[in-house]
Amino acid sequence: MSLPAITVIIPCYKAAATLRRAVESALHGAPNTLQLLLVDDGSPDETGALCDALAAGDPRITALHRPNGGAAAARNTGLAAMQGDWVLFLDADDELLPGLWAALPDALARCPGLVLFGMERTSGPVPCPLAPGAYARLTDLGDALGPLLFETGYLAAPYPKLFSAAVIRAAGLRFDETLAVNEDVRFNLDFLHFSHISPAICCLPGVYYRQHDEIAGSLSRSLRADLLDAEAGNRPALARLLAGAGWPPAGREALLRQSRVQAALNQYDLLTGRPGRMPLSARRALFRRIFADAEARATLLGRLRTDPHRLAALPYRFCLGLRLPGVLAGYTACKNRLLAALRRG
Repeated sequence: MSLPAITVIIPCYKAAATLRRAVESALHGAPNTLQLLLVDDGSPDETGALCDALAAGDPRITALHRPNGGAAAARNTGLAAMQGDWVLFLDADDELLPGLWAALPDALARCPGLVLFGMERTSGPVPCPLAPGAYARLTDLGDALGPLLFETGYLAAPYPKLFSAAVIRAAGLRFDETLAVNEDVRFNLDFLHFSHISPAICCLPGVYYRQHDEIAGSLSRSLRADLLDAEAGNRPALARLLAGAGWPPAGREALLRQSRVQAALNQYDLLTGRPGRMPLSARRALFRRIFADAEARATLLGRLRTDPHRLAALPYRFCLGLRLPGVLAGYTACKNRLLAALRRG
């Protein structure tokens, strides 16, 4: 069985050190019908020239250039040029693993909507919470939906998956360029809401995507202050998806709570564990918002009680237990500055 036409979109910004690896991984074993779009997002380095050189060496590759607008804008430029029946997004610092193209034909023939496959991270494995197979309705995902959305990234990131181009075209879907973070979450939620296809989701056995999440500058390694607001902005889209899919009301509320609490945990982890400058007032305000969420606070306290590094966890337990956001803001700011200084030398 032959593969249908597939478009791979790689947004590129200052990716000269890793882009060739990503491109070679996408081309390995790929059919001649593959369309590989390299979207240079106004890179100030040699990334744009590398895109052109790679395109000159293989007719399957097209180099596109645009002013800098961020990953969402670059992916949208790729979507506007998409010719395939399916689209796959690949980050320029990640790679596809061998065997994907051979594993796809049967799945794409059986599953008209969204096809997931396994991924790994350089920081560790990422087991997929969904068993291989076809799922006719979103509700058939059951208890796996929460981990897919909030814990593993399988339904949050634009990878590791293939989207039906027909659904994207029919719904006019694009990444929201006004969002600084979680625009990929919104895209996934909107895609699932508008797909109206059965089977809704198929999950392949096998691991075919490697995320290099330990590269400096990746979101997981960056200090930022907008995760709570981003989750709140996406929550209506999640509620619409769950209601439209016929999710039971109690289950809907549980997933919406999980979304809110997980965002609070993620923001807390960035504040306590990532180097970077942030005004003390902003840090204090974020801790105050996290402390005000009773479920998030209880979850964090439970996590700290079982922390094997009991002495190191003591300041956090103290501040959480007594609800002292200002003290924790000052402590984490000083600690992170000290750690950054030690790393420098």
